Amino acid sequence: LGKSDIPLDTDGHSQARALAERLRFLQISEVYTSPLSRALGTARAVAELQASCVVKMVQDLAELDQGELEGKKGACLPSEYPDFFRAWEEDPTDVRVPGGETMRECQERSWSALHDALAESAADTPLVIVSHKMVICTIICRILGLPLRFFRRIGQANTAINLLSAGDGGLQLHRLNDGEHLNY
Repeated sequence: LGKSDIPLDTDGHSQARALAERLRFLQISEVYTSPLSRALGTARAVAELQASCVVKMVQDLAELDQGELEGKKGACLPSEYPDFFRAWEEDPTDVRVPGGETMRECQERSWSALHDALAESAADTPLVIVSHKMVICTIICRILGLPLRFFRRIGQANTAINLLSAGDGGLQLHRLNDGEHLNY
């Protein structure tokens, strides 16, 4: 879906409500979100079930800019963009999506946005960030010290929970792709 601003569909609303219900007993004061409608709708669902919660839109949490590839099916890439497709399959890290960005650029902007959110949020309350698969995968690769070419090995369902903590040693990943609220 990339940066196409597609709103939540019926399944998306159901997933967002399930996530909000699962998180309702946490005391969340801030939800940082991509400004794209599907993420913003999820963030608002979470905030609605909190006593006092602010939704903050952050442009740098938007999905990987897929440029000319927005809306295209993956099956057409080998024939329509053969050079790009070969390079992306080999190592997508610094391959520029035609008219878009590289995975490294996506990782740098989202990593910076994550750290900005951590710096401005209350240290003693949970922080929720709602973003997109590629953004989340690039952040997780960085936390785990994995090269970006391994992003495909990280599962990420819609509204899945990834639990992180920040400490003296940097960020740690405690839970990955937790979709218990989705009953799958």
